[in-house]
Amino acid sequence: MHLHDYTPQTYFVAPDRDGVFSPKDYETFKTELIKALKENNITKAVVSTIGGANTLDDEGILIPGYYTNSPPKDTVAFKALITSGKLKVFGEIGAVYDGYTLSDPEFEPYLDICERYDIPVAVHTGGGPSDITTRCCPNFRLKLGDPLTLEDVLAKHPNLRIYLMHAGEVFYENALRLMLQYSQLYSDLGVILWVDEQPKDYAEQFLRKAKKYGLIDRVMYGSDQMVWPHAIKKSIDQLNSYDFLTENDKRKIFYENAVRFLQLEE
Repeated sequence: MHLHDYTPQTYFVAPDRDGVFSPKDYETFKTELIKALKENNITKAVVSTIGGANTLDDEGILIPGYYTNSPPKDTVAFKALITSGKLKVFGEIGAVYDGYTLSDPEFEPYLDICERYDIPVAVHTGGGPSDITTRCCPNFRLKLGDPLTLEDVLAKHPNLRIYLMHAGEVFYENALRLMLQYSQLYSDLGVILWVDEQPKDYAEQFLRKAKKYGLIDRVMYGSDQMVWPHAIKKSIDQLNSYDFLTENDKRKIFYENAVRFLQLEE
């Protein structure tokens, strides 16, 4: 439910936290990403690209998403992407990086369109990389990543399919409370399965409590693969390591819940 694509201009080479570098160039990245999806038996994957401009050769695997940190500027162009089939998921919406929340009025016309066309919405929750405020995003504030900032949207759009990327991260208990309150709300696990020890703690606690509260049916797997295709296997292995989840729980998280949320045919 959660990975990323780039262009030759936006792709970057950097080490993961485990020291493994991303592929040497964008063409190699594309090849290795599709290979990783196939090797890990991933039949469908939501891929977020800026403006929905997916360039991956996917053989029908990829579901096109639309990455943005700010509200789009043109409702006509946005609707055209939907009607042409180039936009199947509005997200990842990284509003926190530009100082927004999904409840800000600038997003409202686009949420209306998504509800009308039954397009799912995916919003980043939780924090971001270390020192992101000084490195690129001066309006980033951790508090804006709290899932509770979405509540006005959930109340106003009961038929809008929304999922919380990263399951709230540090605010995972607020994510769970919102999921109990609003039955249309799902979460994906994203980067918290693999990126660092603190987020991995959040993932485990979120899943333990989701199981306890009867919410496993609305939790979905997502790797948030950025420029490190090997992160897909890392995140799968981490989820499989939780012995408090049954095989049926894991099947729901890896597959069944996403099929239902995305309204796919099994």
